[in-house]
Amino acid sequence: MPNVLIVEDNRSLASMARAIIEDIPGFQACVAASGAEAKQLIRDTKTPFTAALVDLNLPDAPNGEVVPVVQSFDIPVVVLTGFFGDELRNRMIELGVVDYVLKKNISAYDYASRLVERIHRNRSTQVLVVDDSPSAAAMLKRYLEIQCLNVLVCHNGQEALDCIREQPNIRLVLTDYNMPVLDGFDFIQQVRAKYAKDQLAIIGLSSSNDARLSARFLKSGANDFISKPFGYEELLCRVNQNLEYMDRIDEIRDAANRDYLTKLYNRRYFFSEAQLRHQQAQFQELPLSVAMLDIDHFKHINDSLGHDAGDTALKHLAALLQSAFPDDLIARFGGEEFCILSEQNAEHTFDRLDDFRRKLANNPVKENGYDITLSVSGGLSNGQDDSLDTLIKMADSKLYQAKESGRNRIVV
Repeated sequence: MPNVLIVEDNRSLASMARAIIEDIPGFQACVAASGAEAKQLIRDTKTPFTAALVDLNLPDAPNGEVVPVVQSFDIPVVVLTGFFGDELRNRMIELGVVDYVLKKNISAYDYASRLVERIHRNRSTQVLVVDDSPSAAAMLKRYLEIQCLNVLVCHNGQEALDCIREQPNIRLVLTDYNMPVLDGFDFIQQVRAKYAKDQLAIIGLSSSNDARLSARFLKSGANDFISKPFGYEELLCRVNQNLEYMDRIDEIRDAANRDYLTKLYNRRYFFSEAQLRHQQAQFQELPLSVAMLDIDHFKHINDSLGHDAGDTALKHLAALLQSAFPDDLIARFGGEEFCILSEQNAEHTFDRLDDFRRKLANNPVKENGYDITLSVSGGLSNGQDDSLDTLIKMADSKLYQAKESGRNRIVV
Protein backbone atom coordinates (compact mmCIF):
# COMPACT_ATOMS: atom_id res chain seq x y z
CA MET A 1 0.00 0.00 0.00
CA PRO A 2 1.57 3.34 -1.05
CA ASN A 3 2.41 5.46 2.00
CA VAL A 4 2.70 9.28 1.77
CA LEU A 5 4.34 11.58 4.31
CA ILE A 6 2.71 14.98 4.90
CA VAL A 7 4.83 17.53 6.76
CA GLU A 8 2.56 20.46 7.65
CA ASP A 9 2.16 22.38 10.94
CA ASN A 10 -1.26 23.81 10.04
CA ARG A 11 -3.69 21.18 11.33
CA SER A 12 -6.59 22.04 9.01
CA LEU A 13 -4.35 22.03 5.91
CA ALA A 14 -2.71 18.79 7.05
CA SER A 15 -6.13 17.16 7.54
CA MET A 16 -7.28 18.33 4.11
CA ALA A 17 -4.09 17.04 2.46
CA ARG A 18 -4.45 13.70 4.23
CA ALA A 19 -8.09 13.34 3.17
CA ILE A 20 -7.25 14.09 -0.48
CA ILE A 21 -4.32 11.63 -0.50
CA GLU A 22 -6.35 8.87 1.13
CA ASP A 23 -9.10 9.43 -1.42
CA ILE A 24 -6.73 7.80 -3.93
CA PRO A 25 -7.59 4.06 -3.88
CA GLY A 26 -5.01 2.11 -1.89
CA PHE A 27 -3.08 5.13 -0.57
CA GLN A 28 -2.53 6.05 3.07
CA ALA A 29 -0.92 9.12 4.65
CA CYS A 30 1.02 9.95 7.82
CA VAL A 31 1.23 13.53 9.16
CA ALA A 32 4.12 15.27 10.91
CA ALA A 33 3.87 18.84 12.27
CA SER A 34 7.59 19.63 12.39
CA GLY A 35 10.93 18.67 10.90
CA ALA A 36 11.94 16.69 13.96
CA GLU A 37 8.61 14.84 14.00
CA ALA A 38 8.98 14.05 10.29
CA LYS A 39 12.47 12.64 10.83
CA GLN A 40 11.28 10.45 13.69
CA LEU A 41 8.22 9.30 11.75
CA ILE A 42 10.38 8.22 8.80
CA ARG A 43 12.62 6.22 11.12
CA ASP A 44 9.71 4.59 12.96
CA THR A 45 7.53 3.73 9.95
CA LYS A 46 8.26 0.28 8.56
CA THR A 47 6.60 0.89 5.18
CA PRO A 48 8.81 3.12 2.96
CA PHE A 49 7.21 6.40 1.94
CA THR A 50 6.32 6.70 -1.74
CA ALA A 51 6.57 10.50 -1.61
CA ALA A 52 6.37 13.44 0.78
CA LEU A 53 4.33 16.66 0.69
CA VAL A 54 6.49 19.12 2.62
CA ASP A 55 5.65 22.62 3.86
CA LEU A 56 8.66 24.96 3.65
CA ASN A 57 7.79 27.02 6.73
CA LEU A 58 7.84 24.86 9.87
CA PRO A 59 8.40 25.86 13.52
CA ASP A 60 11.82 24.17 13.65
CA ALA A 61 12.65 24.56 9.95
CA PRO A 62 11.40 27.99 8.77
CA ASN A 63 13.45 28.10 5.56
CA GLY A 64 12.87 24.70 4.05
CA GLU A 65 15.66 22.93 5.95
CA VAL A 66 13.45 19.86 6.20
CA VAL A 67 13.54 19.21 2.42
CA PRO A 68 17.10 17.80 2.20
CA VAL A 69 16.48 15.89 5.44
CA VAL A 70 13.49 14.05 3.90
CA GLN A 71 15.40 13.55 0.65
CA SER A 72 18.29 11.97 2.57
CA PHE A 73 15.95 9.03 3.24
CA ASP A 74 15.48 8.61 -0.53
CA ILE A 75 11.94 10.03 -0.45
CA PRO A 76 10.89 12.22 -3.42
CA VAL A 77 9.58 15.58 -2.24
CA VAL A 78 6.75 17.79 -3.46
CA VAL A 79 7.05 21.20 -1.81
CA LEU A 80 4.03 23.09 -0.47
CA THR A 81 4.59 26.80 -0.08
CA GLY A 82 2.54 29.90 0.71
CA PHE A 83 4.86 32.22 -1.23
CA PHE A 84 6.72 32.05 -4.52
CA GLY A 85 9.58 33.78 -6.30
CA ASP A 86 12.38 33.13 -8.75
CA GLU A 87 14.93 32.63 -5.97
CA LEU A 88 12.77 29.98 -4.31
CA ARG A 89 12.05 28.33 -7.66
CA ASN A 90 15.74 28.06 -8.51
CA ARG A 91 16.55 26.75 -5.04
CA MET A 92 13.91 24.01 -5.29
CA ILE A 93 15.16 22.93 -8.71
CA GLU A 94 18.74 22.81 -7.38
CA LEU A 95 17.56 20.64 -4.48
CA GLY A 96 15.93 18.24 -6.94
CA VAL A 97 12.37 18.37 -5.62
CA VAL A 98 9.79 16.79 -7.92
CA ASP A 99 7.69 19.96 -7.99
CA TYR A 100 6.48 22.86 -5.85
CA VAL A 101 2.86 23.83 -5.27
CA LEU A 102 1.58 27.24 -4.22
CA LYS A 103 -0.95 26.79 -1.40
CA LYS A 104 -3.74 29.03 -2.65
CA ASN A 105 -6.81 26.78 -2.58
CA ILE A 106 -7.94 23.17 -2.63
CA SER A 107 -7.01 22.78 -6.29
CA ALA A 108 -3.35 23.01 -5.25
CA TYR A 109 -3.80 19.95 -3.06
CA ASP A 110 -5.65 18.14 -5.85
CA TYR A 111 -2.67 18.80 -8.11
CA ALA A 112 -0.26 17.62 -5.41
CA SER A 113 -2.22 14.39 -4.90
CA ARG A 114 -2.21 13.64 -8.64
CA LEU A 115 1.52 14.25 -8.64
CA VAL A 116 2.00 11.81 -5.76
CA GLU A 117 0.00 9.18 -7.66
CA ARG A 118 2.14 9.85 -10.74
CA ILE A 119 5.33 9.38 -8.72
CA HIS A 120 4.04 6.02 -7.51
CA ARG A 121 3.25 4.89 -11.06
CA ASN A 122 6.56 6.21 -12.37
CA ARG A 123 8.48 3.76 -10.20
CA SER A 124 7.39 0.98 -12.55
CA THR A 125 7.58 3.06 -15.76
CA GLN A 126 10.42 2.84 -18.27
CA VAL A 127 11.44 5.87 -20.35
CA LEU A 128 13.98 6.01 -23.17
CA VAL A 129 16.16 9.07 -23.89
CA VAL A 130 17.69 9.25 -27.39
CA ASP A 131 20.30 12.00 -27.84
CA ASP A 132 23.81 11.94 -29.33
CA SER A 133 24.98 14.64 -26.91
CA PRO A 134 26.27 12.99 -23.68
CA SER A 135 25.68 16.17 -21.66
CA ALA A 136 22.11 16.65 -22.97
CA ALA A 137 21.30 12.96 -22.37
CA ALA A 138 22.74 13.15 -18.84
CA MET A 139 20.65 16.23 -18.01
CA LEU A 140 17.47 14.57 -19.31
CA LYS A 141 18.25 11.41 -17.37
CA ARG A 142 18.71 13.40 -14.16
CA TYR A 143 15.47 15.36 -14.64
CA LEU A 144 13.48 12.19 -15.36
CA GLU A 145 14.98 10.29 -12.42
CA ILE A 146 13.87 13.10 -10.11
CA GLN A 147 10.36 12.09 -11.20
CA CYS A 148 11.21 8.48 -10.16
CA LEU A 149 11.17 7.18 -13.74
CA ASN A 150 13.39 4.30 -14.86
CA VAL A 151 15.56 5.82 -17.59
CA LEU A 152 17.40 4.13 -20.45
CA VAL A 153 19.74 6.13 -22.73
CA CYS A 154 20.69 5.62 -26.40
CA HIS A 155 22.78 7.88 -28.61
CA ASN A 156 21.23 7.37 -32.04
CA GLY A 157 18.02 6.14 -33.63
CA GLN A 158 19.33 2.68 -34.52
CA GLU A 159 20.47 2.02 -30.95
CA ALA A 160 17.04 3.15 -29.78
CA LEU A 161 15.21 0.78 -32.16
CA ASP A 162 17.28 -2.11 -30.83
CA CYS A 163 16.57 -1.03 -27.27
CA ILE A 164 12.80 -0.90 -27.84
CA ARG A 165 12.88 -4.41 -29.29
CA GLU A 166 14.74 -5.64 -26.22
CA GLN A 167 12.69 -3.61 -23.70
CA PRO A 168 9.01 -3.88 -24.74
CA ASN A 169 7.82 -2.18 -21.52
CA ILE A 170 9.13 1.27 -22.51
CA ARG A 171 6.20 3.71 -22.24
CA LEU A 172 7.74 7.00 -23.37
CA VAL A 173 10.57 8.05 -25.68
CA LEU A 174 12.24 11.48 -25.73
CA THR A 175 14.26 11.83 -28.92
CA ASP A 176 16.48 14.45 -30.46
CA TYR A 177 16.27 15.19 -34.21
CA ASN A 178 19.87 15.61 -35.41
CA MET A 179 21.66 12.29 -34.69
CA PRO A 180 24.10 10.05 -36.56
CA VAL A 181 23.20 6.67 -38.12
CA LEU A 182 19.42 7.28 -37.92
CA ASP A 183 17.92 10.72 -37.25
CA GLY A 184 14.87 11.48 -35.12
CA PHE A 185 12.34 11.58 -37.95
CA ASP A 186 13.35 8.24 -39.48
CA PHE A 187 13.53 6.68 -36.02
CA ILE A 188 9.97 7.79 -35.17
CA GLN A 189 8.60 6.57 -38.49
CA GLN A 190 10.11 3.12 -37.94
CA VAL A 191 8.74 2.99 -34.39
CA ARG A 192 5.28 3.96 -35.62
CA ALA A 193 5.32 1.06 -38.08
CA LYS A 194 4.95 -1.18 -35.03
CA TYR A 195 3.61 0.96 -32.16
CA ALA A 196 0.64 3.33 -32.30
CA LYS A 197 0.54 6.61 -30.37
CA ASP A 198 -1.59 5.04 -27.64
CA GLN A 199 0.95 2.21 -27.19
CA LEU A 200 4.18 4.20 -27.01
CA ALA A 201 4.36 7.98 -26.52
CA ILE A 202 7.13 9.97 -28.21
CA ILE A 203 8.27 13.53 -27.44
CA GLY A 204 10.49 15.16 -30.05
CA LEU A 205 13.36 17.45 -28.96
CA SER A 206 15.42 19.93 -30.97
CA SER A 207 17.48 23.09 -30.53
CA SER A 208 16.96 24.13 -34.18
CA ASN A 209 15.46 27.54 -34.88
CA ASP A 210 13.44 26.07 -37.74
CA ALA A 211 9.81 26.77 -36.86
CA ARG A 212 8.68 23.91 -39.09
CA LEU A 213 10.52 21.31 -37.04
CA SER A 214 7.75 20.80 -34.50
CA ALA A 215 5.24 20.16 -37.29
CA ARG A 216 7.63 17.68 -38.94
CA PHE A 217 8.02 15.81 -35.64
CA LEU A 218 4.26 15.61 -35.18
CA LYS A 219 3.67 14.55 -38.78
CA SER A 220 6.32 11.85 -38.40
CA GLY A 221 4.32 10.39 -35.53
CA ALA A 222 5.47 12.15 -32.36
CA ASN A 223 2.88 12.80 -29.65
CA ASP A 224 4.51 16.06 -28.54
CA PHE A 225 7.45 18.39 -29.08
CA ILE A 226 9.74 20.42 -26.78
CA SER A 227 12.11 23.05 -28.08
CA LYS A 228 15.61 23.21 -26.55
CA PRO A 229 16.65 24.73 -24.25
CA PHE A 230 13.82 23.90 -21.86
CA GLY A 231 13.41 24.06 -18.11
CA TYR A 232 12.73 21.24 -15.70
CA GLU A 233 9.14 22.37 -15.09
CA GLU A 234 8.19 22.27 -18.76
CA LEU A 235 9.67 18.80 -19.09
CA LEU A 236 7.80 17.65 -15.97
CA CYS A 237 4.46 18.91 -17.31
CA ARG A 238 4.94 17.44 -20.80
CA VAL A 239 6.11 14.06 -19.50
CA ASN A 240 3.26 13.86 -16.99
CA GLN A 241 0.72 14.87 -19.64
CA ASN A 242 1.85 12.15 -22.04
CA LEU A 243 2.06 9.43 -19.38
CA GLU A 244 -1.39 10.37 -18.07
CA TYR A 245 -2.74 10.09 -21.60
CA MET A 246 -1.25 6.61 -21.91
CA ASP A 247 -2.70 5.58 -18.54
CA ARG A 248 -6.19 6.79 -19.45
CA ILE A 249 -6.08 4.88 -22.73
CA ASP A 250 -4.97 1.74 -20.87
CA GLU A 251 -7.84 2.13 -18.40
CA ILE A 252 -10.38 2.53 -21.21
CA ARG A 253 -8.93 -0.45 -23.09
CA ASP A 254 -8.92 -2.57 -19.95
CA ALA A 255 -12.52 -1.64 -19.13
CA ALA A 256 -13.57 -2.63 -22.66
CA ASN A 257 -11.84 -6.02 -22.28
CA ARG A 258 -13.21 -6.97 -18.87
CA ASP A 259 -16.48 -8.17 -17.43
CA TYR A 260 -17.87 -5.33 -15.32
CA LEU A 261 -18.98 -7.50 -12.40
CA THR A 262 -16.15 -10.02 -11.92
CA LYS A 263 -13.28 -8.02 -13.51
CA LEU A 264 -12.28 -11.15 -15.41
CA TYR A 265 -11.70 -10.85 -19.14
CA ASN A 266 -14.83 -10.90 -21.28
CA ARG A 267 -15.68 -13.31 -24.09
CA ARG A 268 -14.60 -10.93 -26.86
CA TYR A 269 -11.12 -10.39 -25.43
CA PHE A 270 -10.73 -14.09 -24.65
CA PHE A 271 -11.12 -15.10 -28.28
CA SER A 272 -8.67 -12.48 -29.59
CA GLU A 273 -5.98 -13.32 -27.01
CA ALA A 274 -6.61 -17.08 -26.98
CA GLN A 275 -6.20 -17.23 -30.75
CA LEU A 276 -2.71 -15.73 -30.44
CA ARG A 277 -1.76 -18.14 -27.66
CA HIS A 278 -3.10 -21.07 -29.66
CA GLN A 279 -1.03 -20.09 -32.70
CA GLN A 280 2.06 -19.74 -30.50
CA ALA A 281 1.47 -23.17 -28.98
CA GLN A 282 1.19 -24.69 -32.45
CA PHE A 283 4.37 -22.97 -33.66
CA GLN A 284 6.42 -23.91 -30.58
CA GLU A 285 4.73 -27.31 -30.09
CA LEU A 286 3.69 -26.42 -26.54
CA PRO A 287 0.88 -28.08 -24.54
CA LEU A 288 -2.48 -26.32 -24.43
CA SER A 289 -5.63 -27.01 -22.42
CA VAL A 290 -9.09 -25.44 -22.44
CA ALA A 291 -11.51 -25.77 -19.52
CA MET A 292 -15.17 -24.76 -19.32
CA LEU A 293 -16.64 -24.29 -15.82
CA ASP A 294 -20.23 -23.73 -14.76
CA ILE A 295 -21.61 -23.00 -11.27
CA ASP A 296 -23.98 -25.76 -10.15
CA HIS A 297 -27.59 -24.77 -9.34
CA PHE A 298 -26.82 -21.07 -9.80
CA LYS A 299 -30.44 -20.28 -10.68
CA HIS A 300 -31.45 -21.56 -7.24
CA ILE A 301 -29.15 -18.98 -5.60
CA ASN A 302 -30.73 -16.14 -7.57
CA ASP A 303 -34.28 -17.39 -6.99
CA SER A 304 -33.94 -18.09 -3.26
CA LEU A 305 -31.52 -15.37 -2.10
CA GLY A 306 -31.81 -12.73 -4.81
CA HIS A 307 -29.59 -11.44 -7.58
CA ASP A 308 -27.33 -9.56 -5.15
CA ALA A 309 -26.40 -12.91 -3.62
CA GLY A 310 -25.80 -14.29 -7.13
CA ASP A 311 -23.50 -11.37 -7.92
CA THR A 312 -21.59 -11.93 -4.67
CA ALA A 313 -21.18 -15.60 -5.55
CA LEU A 314 -19.86 -14.77 -9.03
CA LYS A 315 -17.31 -12.28 -7.65
CA HIS A 316 -16.23 -14.78 -4.99
CA LEU A 317 -15.65 -17.50 -7.60
CA ALA A 318 -13.81 -15.08 -9.90
CA ALA A 319 -11.41 -14.07 -7.11
CA LEU A 320 -10.66 -17.72 -6.33
CA LEU A 321 -10.11 -18.45 -10.03
CA GLN A 322 -7.60 -15.62 -10.36
CA SER A 323 -5.75 -16.89 -7.29
CA ALA A 324 -5.72 -20.52 -8.49
CA PHE A 325 -4.78 -19.77 -12.15
CA PRO A 326 -2.61 -16.61 -12.02
CA ASP A 327 -0.74 -17.29 -15.27
CA ASP A 328 -3.67 -18.52 -17.36
CA LEU A 329 -6.21 -16.73 -19.52
CA ILE A 330 -9.55 -16.65 -17.66
CA ALA A 331 -12.80 -15.20 -18.96
CA ARG A 332 -16.42 -15.01 -17.96
CA PHE A 333 -18.26 -16.35 -20.99
CA GLY A 334 -21.64 -15.25 -19.74
CA GLY A 335 -23.97 -15.89 -16.82
CA GLU A 336 -22.32 -18.45 -14.55
CA GLU A 337 -20.03 -19.94 -17.22
CA PHE A 338 -16.26 -19.42 -17.29
CA CYS A 339 -13.46 -20.47 -19.64
CA ILE A 340 -9.78 -21.04 -18.88
CA LEU A 341 -6.99 -21.41 -21.43
CA SER A 342 -3.85 -22.95 -19.89
CA GLU A 343 -0.49 -23.46 -21.56
CA GLN A 344 -0.01 -26.74 -19.69
CA ASN A 345 -0.92 -30.33 -20.41
CA ALA A 346 -4.32 -31.80 -19.54
CA GLU A 347 -3.06 -33.87 -16.61
CA HIS A 348 -1.55 -30.89 -14.81
CA THR A 349 -4.52 -28.65 -15.62
CA PHE A 350 -6.95 -31.32 -14.40
CA ASP A 351 -5.13 -31.54 -11.04
CA ARG A 352 -5.34 -27.77 -10.58
CA LEU A 353 -9.01 -27.70 -11.61
CA ASP A 354 -9.85 -30.46 -9.17
CA ASP A 355 -7.97 -28.67 -6.38
CA PHE A 356 -9.91 -25.51 -7.23
CA ARG A 357 -13.21 -27.40 -7.23
CA ARG A 358 -12.53 -28.72 -3.73
CA LYS A 359 -11.31 -25.36 -2.43
CA LEU A 360 -14.44 -23.64 -3.74
CA ALA A 361 -16.73 -26.18 -2.05
CA ASN A 362 -14.88 -25.68 1.25
CA ASN A 363 -14.99 -21.87 1.15
CA PRO A 364 -18.60 -20.67 1.38
CA VAL A 365 -19.30 -16.99 0.74
CA LYS A 366 -21.39 -14.93 3.18
CA GLU A 367 -24.33 -12.83 2.00
CA ASN A 368 -26.99 -11.29 4.26
CA GLY A 369 -26.21 -13.74 7.05
CA TYR A 370 -26.30 -16.81 4.79
CA ASP A 371 -23.36 -19.07 3.98
CA ILE A 372 -23.56 -19.83 0.26
CA THR A 373 -21.69 -23.01 -0.63
CA LEU A 374 -20.73 -23.17 -4.28
CA SER A 375 -19.73 -26.08 -6.47
CA VAL A 376 -18.71 -26.19 -10.12
CA SER A 377 -18.85 -28.71 -12.93
CA GLY A 378 -16.14 -28.61 -15.56
CA GLY A 379 -15.04 -30.01 -18.87
CA LEU A 380 -11.44 -30.13 -20.10
CA SER A 381 -9.90 -30.60 -23.55
CA ASN A 382 -6.31 -30.37 -24.73
CA GLY A 383 -4.02 -30.35 -27.76
CA GLN A 384 -2.77 -27.63 -30.09
CA ASP A 385 -3.57 -29.46 -33.35
CA ASP A 386 -7.31 -28.80 -33.10
CA SER A 387 -8.68 -25.33 -33.74
CA LEU A 388 -9.50 -23.12 -30.78
CA ASP A 389 -13.23 -23.40 -31.53
CA THR A 390 -12.94 -27.18 -31.57
CA LEU A 391 -11.15 -27.22 -28.21
CA ILE A 392 -13.83 -25.02 -26.65
CA LYS A 393 -16.63 -27.19 -28.08
CA MET A 394 -14.94 -30.33 -26.78
CA ALA A 395 -14.55 -28.80 -23.30
CA ASP A 396 -18.19 -27.68 -23.40
CA SER A 397 -19.26 -31.22 -24.30
CA LYS A 398 -17.31 -32.60 -21.33
CA LEU A 399 -18.92 -29.96 -19.11
CA TYR A 400 -22.34 -31.26 -20.19
CA GLN A 401 -21.22 -34.79 -19.26
CA ALA A 402 -20.13 -33.54 -15.82
CA LYS A 403 -23.57 -32.03 -15.28
CA GLU A 404 -25.34 -35.17 -16.43
CA SER A 405 -23.25 -37.44 -14.21
CA GLY A 406 -24.01 -35.67 -10.96
CA ARG A 407 -22.28 -32.24 -10.99
CA ASN A 408 -19.39 -31.03 -8.79
CA ARG A 409 -16.80 -32.81 -10.91
CA ILE A 410 -14.34 -32.31 -13.79
CA VAL A 411 -14.54 -34.50 -16.90
CA VAL A 412 -11.63 -34.78 -19.31
